[in-house]
Amino acid sequence: MAGADPVAPNFIAGSGPVPATFNTAVQAPFTFLTSKVVFRAQRQAAQALSGAAFNLMQYDAVLEDPYGGWSATATGSQPAWSWLCPAGCSGWFEISLTAFTANPGTTSDLLATVIYLDGSAYLQASAGWGADGHGAGSCGAVPVALYGGQDYIQGYTYTQAAVSTLTTTGQYPTIEVCWISS
Repeated sequence: MAGADPVAPNFIAGSGPVPATFNTAVQAPFTFLTSKVVFRAQRQAAQALSGAAFNLMQYDAVLEDPYGGWSATATGSQPAWSWLCPAGCSGWFEISLTAFTANPGTTSDLLATVIYLDGSAYLQASAGWGADGHGAGSCGAVPVALYGGQDYIQGYTYTQAAVSTLTTTGQYPTIEVCWISS
């Protein structure tokens, strides 16, 4: 992450801040600060996952994206299947990922959800095992500092066995991004 943190407001004793001072001290729009969920999506169609590999999740159903940060195609500022933090809205975000896979057959399956920040693995949100003959599920959340207009995130799923995602309501792979603080 590159960029500059906002300057902390400094008010001289005896001189109360005026509305103009307050407006310059607030770095993000109030609508952004009062709306906690800034992005939420699911993968509703089956997606084939390669075994022993990190698979980029191609979320096909965007449920919430009030700031338009999601892009399923590459743009000049972000790659395909990524969410770009809104410009002027730097801060801490909680990123939640869930993943469910189909039955791997007679093998056990390791399943993990991984957050990628600016194209590199950032942190594993969760991991779980699927026993022989049963699908696996895993979910977790991670706090991440993002610079607005610059940092983007992607959801990845690691699976040991070559399987596909589920198409059952309630078991879709999901991603949710919530603003925590600036």
